[in-house]
Amino acid sequence: MKPVARFLAALCFGLLSVAVGARAAEAGPSDSLRVSLLTCEPGRAIYELYGHTAIRVENLRTGADWVFNYGVFDFDKPHFVWRFALGRTDYTVGVAPFDRFAHAYARDGRGIKAQTLNLTQTEAARLVQALEGDALQPGWTYRYNFLYDNCTTRAVDQIARCVEGRVEWPAADTTLTFRRIIHQFADANAWDRLMQDLVLGTEVDAPIGLRQQMFSPVYASRFFDGAVVAGSDGSRRPLVARSEWVVPSVPPVGHPYLIGPLAVFVLLVVLTAGVCLWEQRHRRVCRLFDDLLLLLQGLAGCIVAFLFFLSEHPAVGSNWLVLLLNPLPLIYLPWKLWRDRRGLPAAYPQAEGLLVLLFLAGAAVTGQKFPAEVYLLALILLMRSGSVLLAARGVKHAPKASSPLRRP
Repeated sequence: MKPVARFLAALCFGLLSVAVGARAAEAGPSDSLRVSLLTCEPGRAIYELYGHTAIRVENLRTGADWVFNYGVFDFDKPHFVWRFALGRTDYTVGVAPFDRFAHAYARDGRGIKAQTLNLTQTEAARLVQALEGDALQPGWTYRYNFLYDNCTTRAVDQIARCVEGRVEWPAADTTLTFRRIIHQFADANAWDRLMQDLVLGTEVDAPIGLRQQMFSPVYASRFFDGAVVAGSDGSRRPLVARSEWVVPSVPPVGHPYLIGPLAVFVLLVVLTAGVCLWEQRHRRVCRLFDDLLLLLQGLAGCIVAFLFFLSEHPAVGSNWLVLLLNPLPLIYLPWKLWRDRRGLPAAYPQAEGLLVLLFLAGAAVTGQKFPAEVYLLALILLMRSGSVLLAARGVKHAPKASSPLRRP
């Protein structure tokens, strides 16, 4: 953060500590703390697709109204982009007045659902004390993990720890997987869904339980509605006292994209089929088409391989799409261009066919769920491999005349 931002944050936290006055020792009959779980609706940007979670703390005696948010990171931190790519991004807890927090979401048309928690004053004070402890501790951060340790799981854990007794959660659908939940929110923008499917591996295809499903703000909110606090004294009470929309939802207008990825890949299959037919008819190989295909395949493979081998992001290290999308085509391309210039045969069709076969074998063995676009890409590569082999064989056996159709 900039020095001015640090000063303002420190001032804000100092005022917060005085305004809330939530220490358990100070809690008396006149104190009235109200704590709510805030669930913000998903947005259109890729980092907004799943929504957001925060904790609202109101002191009805003093009028203080603050929001604690475990989803804050610092763009000004050195090497931020590099650390983000490697999955080494540290998040902290931010604190803001509720009005400012709500206005930011209302401006984007994203609703906010508030679930007022059915906590005793002692439990509420304990929760606020824990939140303040993180917010006021200089330099406090945690290593953000999209699936296992994020703004939602942090809020859920803080609330569960503050109750006297334990929280009993409702039954969950144990057939769900991370990928199925991700698709529920990413399908609104098929390009974002495809990008995530290209980098997430087998880890997101295994069935998950309730605790893991609460990586999603929306799912966590649903589980809170059915949760019960089993008190240490044998009492039982619902965790949520009431629910309300404190910021109304505004349906999005328009469509985020003109054409979806599936339509694009279908068109590419048709284009590839046309190129292959042209090659067989003219007994020539369209080398430029294959060069562009190798270039795009290799560039995409650099991203997949980088995440697979180097990143700490969850689930990217089990992505067997790396068998199909990797840097090898990019490395092979200069050698192919050199041989093409000299009219020498290259092993392009055999090498590409081998990559596709390795990918298909990996898909069958690992059980990873790949989107239809990936299988269409594999089909394109197989079509090119077969066409190049057939066209090269036709050229090899064709007469030396300039045109095979010229009469003697």
